[in-house]
Amino acid sequence: MSLFKKNTPTDNQHSQAEKIAISSIIGNDMSIVGDVTFTGKLRLDGQVKGNIQGEYLILGETGEVNGNIETDTCSLQGTLNGNIKSRNMNVIKGCRIDGNVTTVNLSVEKGAALNGEVKVDEKDLRLVKNDSQTAKADSETKPVAKSQNQ
Repeated sequence: MSLFKKNTPTDNQHSQAEKIAISSIIGNDMSIVGDVTFTGKLRLDGQVKGNIQGEYLILGETGEVNGNIETDTCSLQGTLNGNIKSRNMNVIKGCRIDGNVTTVNLSVEKGAALNGEVKVDEKDLRLVKNDSQTAKADSETKPVAKSQNQ
């Protein structure tokens, strides 16, 4: 954690979700045809031809989904051919998404491919400053506050 960063409730939820142990694994030698619904954390290294719905999805480097995904949190490194709706989404280098994305918190690493529309779920929309903006805003506002109090 940096000096100026304030943890938001969403940051805390995301970090808590990362600490949860993986409860299910679909290995790279597995292929599922049909919808998958799960609770907890699922790591998907195989292939799914169908929709996925659950809490926390990790789509591994060899993972492939041909269908739609709806989760609370996901970390994607594999391939998605379909739409995704997730409150917290981390798209990692090597990931390829061919479909529309609806999210509140989105992080995309350099080297990831996202082909489709990105929409923010407006009911959860809020202004979030990154560390450099927060530090800059703090340095800009402190002198103003001091001059108003003097």
